[in-house]
Amino acid sequence: MGVSEPQPNPAPSPASPEAAATEAGTDAGEYWKWCPRCGHELENQKCKFRCPRCHYFMSCSDFD
Repeated sequence: MGVSEPQPNPAPSPASPEAAATEAGTDAGEYWKWCPRCGHELENQKCKFRCPRCHYFMSCSDFD
């Protein structure tokens, strides 16, 4: 019986394309467009940015 070497774990892939874009830095200047909780793109609804996936929201006063 031979002892097998443990295989290295591959790097985890991002949960979504949006998260991949954020991690890659393509939208680094637009960090506010992405949900900090789940990485999904936020929807602009009047004076609030809402996440349709996890229901996180930010109000306009958060940006002042």
